[in-house]
Amino acid sequence: MTGEIRYKFAQTLGVIRRLPGSAAVWVGIMVLTAAAVACGGAVTEREQRSSTVDPSPTDKVASVGDAPPIDADTYSHGRFDLTELGGQPVVINFWFPSCPPCRAEMPDLQAAYEEFKGRGVNFVGVQQLGLDSEDAGREFLEEVGVNYPNIGDQGAKLQLAYKVLSYPTTVFLDRSHNVVKRWDGIISEENLREQILNALGS
Repeated sequence: MTGEIRYKFAQTLGVIRRLPGSAAVWVGIMVLTAAAVACGGAVTEREQRSSTVDPSPTDKVASVGDAPPIDADTYSHGRFDLTELGGQPVVINFWFPSCPPCRAEMPDLQAAYEEFKGRGVNFVGVQQLGLDSEDAGREFLEEVGVNYPNIGDQGAKLQLAYKVLSYPTTVFLDRSHNVVKRWDGIISEENLREQILNALGS
């Protein structure tokens, strides 16, 4: 862990200590995981396959379909409200700039967005805040040319709602906004496309 990451990690721990008990546990777990991912480097194709999981019914949260609600300001696309996207599949990618696997998969996510936006598939990125600032997130998105909506997840509300414990994580919602697939870890272009087609067909 570099000196800069150690410094940011220490700052984040200070925030965690001021949170209520249950929230502190969840956010603490996420930050520890994020720090490990940030220092862990790339993920192999074998690890990609093994990281694919289907959420059980007991893991799902009832709201819009069974997906937790999303209603937040994006960095450059105004308000993102999941309830306004009825009948349209949604791809939700959880990431942060100093996570190497997150950075590696961004071009494939952007390419998939460009391919499928004409078919009514919506994309939204959710940036974990703590190790990186919103400004760092905006700069990174501009650097890699990502132009679908992205949200800075203040208070880790969406990460808690979607039970995200590793980075990157990509969640696929069908037209009814049910969670049809959750992919923990880097996702290849081929697997990303496959899961989007499954969501379209659900």
